[in-house]
Amino acid sequence: MRRSPIRSTRRPKRIKSSSAIDVTSKPGMYTSTGYQSVITANREGRVSGVQSGESHYLYHRPRMVAESRNFRRNNGIYSGMIERMCAYIVGNGFGLQIKGGSKTERARRELLWKEFWKRPEIKNMLSGKRVERMVCSEILTAGDTGAIKTTQGKLQLIESEQIVHSTYTDGISKSVYGTPKQFFAAPYGNGGGIQTASAKPYTPDQFLFVANPDRPSSFRGVPPCQASFPMLHRINDVCDSEAIAWQMLARMAISITREGGPEQGYAESVEDGNATDDELATRMTEMDYALIFHGQPGEKVEGIARNIPGSNFSESLLMFLRLLGLPLGLPLEIILLDWTKSNYSQSRAVLEQAYQTFLSWQNLIEDFFLTPVLEWKIKQWQDEGKIAKTTTLQHEWIKPTFPWIDQLKEAQAYGAKVDRGFATHGQVCKSLNAERDDIVNTRVIEVKDAIERAQKIEEDTGVIVPWQIFAGLDASKVPNETKPMDNDNENKPDDN
Repeated sequence: MRRSPIRSTRRPKRIKSSSAIDVTSKPGMYTSTGYQSVITANREGRVSGVQSGESHYLYHRPRMVAESRNFRRNNGIYSGMIERMCAYIVGNGFGLQIKGGSKTERARRELLWKEFWKRPEIKNMLSGKRVERMVCSEILTAGDTGAIKTTQGKLQLIESEQIVHSTYTDGISKSVYGTPKQFFAAPYGNGGGIQTASAKPYTPDQFLFVANPDRPSSFRGVPPCQASFPMLHRINDVCDSEAIAWQMLARMAISITREGGPEQGYAESVEDGNATDDELATRMTEMDYALIFHGQPGEKVEGIARNIPGSNFSESLLMFLRLLGLPLGLPLEIILLDWTKSNYSQSRAVLEQAYQTFLSWQNLIEDFFLTPVLEWKIKQWQDEGKIAKTTTLQHEWIKPTFPWIDQLKEAQAYGAKVDRGFATHGQVCKSLNAERDDIVNTRVIEVKDAIERAQKIEEDTGVIVPWQIFAGLDASKVPNETKPMDNDNENKPDDN
């Protein structure tokens, strides 16, 4: 038996059929051996270059960002993935809790921050929560983004493509150690293009740069899902192919096989008055309820089986979607929002793993955007005399947590965490997309109102009614209130 060579000009060797074939020695064969894989790649001229991360993204990054933007506009799967990530990472926004100092001072700082965060953006169109979501969306789409601290005391959001300069191609002037000295931000022109010549410089204390570099030698970030762009193109091609095949097949009802079929079919059909010049089908056959075919032996009529999509289409597409979400740490259940094949334990395990990825993005937003903005505003308020000057700023950002799957089980789990000090009441409220202060303040009002209603009933009827039932609490689980002893019984001896 002769074995055909694979991508080789050497003459094939004669081997016995029972002999083992050593594929590692055949040119063009890839194995799990790393060195052999490199040798084969070199032989075929496919050599990976060794360059810094900065060299790679200076050439490829603008195209990757443009492709990512195009996916966000035109691809529902990709856009949904980014939106789903923002929903889990930002949720209903980050909560600020000031620590240190007097209670009055802490309340004053938190109040000033809330007032500023209602409309922190210079165009006065975005709330603080929307700004957080916009920043998150930008770093997930383009890899980095920026914000200018304006002299008006508000932020001006800068897109990744606007950080550019004619001399500094990455839009950043750096020292010999790579430390940023200036950031350049260029405006968009009337036609929508970037006006690089009009780029303005900003010092690091004037500019917030939020990036997710993938290498130590990189400074700018790249779209985190760029490794899955080829897979996304394949998914589009597969879906388009299946949809077109389905459309074409839907136009066909039966197949008639007979002698002189095309000529007879043309004679039996009529011209299609609705057809246009660019349509292939220009003739049609109408029937009321049935078609009767009179044929000779060997001639047949058979229906066309509509087995579209293919039998393995759904399984293949699900596998593609799993691979698509790997760079972002998104499981299939989150991409498709489909939990029908998962129970509570599986869903919880999936979210626990995904939450580790969400947490890293939350830390990025906290460390490079929220905290610098807070420090900038605190200094401004101190200079204006609105708050007292302090040497340290102790604070905590209450990060959003992923939503509850099973309300009862989640409430029990969080209750146990709070009882044992593993979580705070604020974190639990944040997991429900609510602010602790709003909930506590509302509960105070409800409790006072419930007590007043219970007291009013007791005054009118003389019947003691637990106030907890008017506040939505389980009165059976609340310990009995200690009541003062009657004066008449105060000095009575004990029966025992």
